[in-house]
Amino acid sequence: MIRLISIHIPKTGGTSFYRALQTVYGAQQVSASFRRRDYEAVVKAGGWSRALPPQLKVLHGHLHYEEVRELHLQHNPKIITWLRDPVDRVVSNYSFFKHRLLNPEHNPEVAAVNAHRVSETLLEYATLEENRNRMSKFMRGLHPKDYFFIGLLESFEADYERLGKRLGWAEVPPLPRLNDNRRFRKALPEIKEEALRQLQALNAEDMALYDWVKTHRSAI
Repeated sequence: MIRLISIHIPKTGGTSFYRALQTVYGAQQVSASFRRRDYEAVVKAGGWSRALPPQLKVLHGHLHYEEVRELHLQHNPKIITWLRDPVDRVVSNYSFFKHRLLNPEHNPEVAAVNAHRVSETLLEYATLEENRNRMSKFMRGLHPKDYFFIGLLESFEADYERLGKRLGWAEVPPLPRLNDNRRFRKALPEIKEEALRQLQALNAEDMALYDWVKTHRSAI
């Protein structure tokens, strides 16, 4: 029975957290990190009950809450996720996207499909609907107050320790640092004030969500 669902919003520390979950629960009881194509396979299989092995306790991946709603209603697992300053999250996602285009050997399929976007600027990338308010889109369908836990990347270590205690872990293992793309950001131009305001406006829903979570930290 699924006890925990970890919704991994891109560029919020989810890969590091996934490795920590495997350490705590064991690799056999934690799902592979789900992606869009994996969810499509779940749908084809006839739903979560048929797609997941019975011994699985933790489901983790790039899953929108609305995609796991059925599982949540059936088993009432704890739902957790991590957020990040919305502008920083967009910049980080853009940096990673451009890195993959400029280094196609890491992911030839992604690079080939998006080759025409190699000169795309940060604002051009951020204006696309698919890249706007992504945190809100992942969490839509369940009010933030109803999540068991929402952590912030800006206080990753402290929040991780707090979560481990809330979940009753006998020991909180060290948090691995993976997919740290600060080196990618060195190639980005400085974000000027006008561009910053545009990025905030393009992600107004995420800005409001992030501010709400920071204000209600003690409750989640």
